Amino acid sequence: MAGRTREADTSDAEKDLRAERILDAAADLLAAQGYRRVSISEVAHRAHVGKGTVYLHFPTKEALFLTVMLRAQAALAERLITEIHDDPTAVLPHRSARSTYLGADADPVLHAVLIGNSETLGILTREARRVLGDLIERRREAQRGHFALLRDNGLLRTDSPLDEQRRSYAIVVTGFLTSGPLLSAEGSDAETLAGMLATTVRNAFEPAPDPDPAAVRAVAPHVAEAFTGVLGRMREEIARLKLT
Repeated sequence: MAGRTREADTSDAEKDLRAERILDAAADLLAAQGYRRVSISEVAHRAHVGKGTVYLHFPTKEALFLTVMLRAQAALAERLITEIHDDPTAVLPHRSARSTYLGADADPVLHAVLIGNSETLGILTREARRVLGDLIERRREAQRGHFALLRDNGLLRTDSPLDEQRRSYAIVVTGFLTSGPLLSAEGSDAETLAGMLATTVRNAFEPAPDPDPAAVRAVAPHVAEAFTGVLGRMREEIARLKLT
């Protein structure tokens, strides 16, 4: 009985390592060639597995690259949470917008999807809505809670409805991300663009005076806790998708 349990554990561990190898291969190819040009055969060849093995883990190309994207987003979320623990002012929208832009620019997968190709973003967003509806709603509620806490503590403007404000923030950040190639062609580097985004967000969403340090310190742990909960759900979904 114990022997069979160890065998099952080993099998699961081997499947997980194989799935990670497939995801690594898909991520490298996505960054190098773009979503449209990558085939499952190329992913299999790079991961040193058969094409059928890729489909054993990921039934469609969309499911594979959605998992690649989700893994990269989880790494970015972990980075943002760490920043909040290190410096509570990271909860302010202009700071989180700047960190999101720089994190997406630095990650090859996020750069390829968010900054490099809006068509791919659309494809994977539709797949995410179909497969990850519960996670998307959990993330939306965490973002809504984040903004509500900021508003309640005088750290965010209150001259527009909360949900309208949250959606406007998302539109601004997404707009900067997807406009990256055009703005870079004009000579703006990532640091400059992230700074422009931060200034835009601060002017549009935050009150004019400097934020109250005590209010920032009060809000930060709650935001970090909510984001950590979402990160946990992201990791659960990644594990589920890998071992389907």
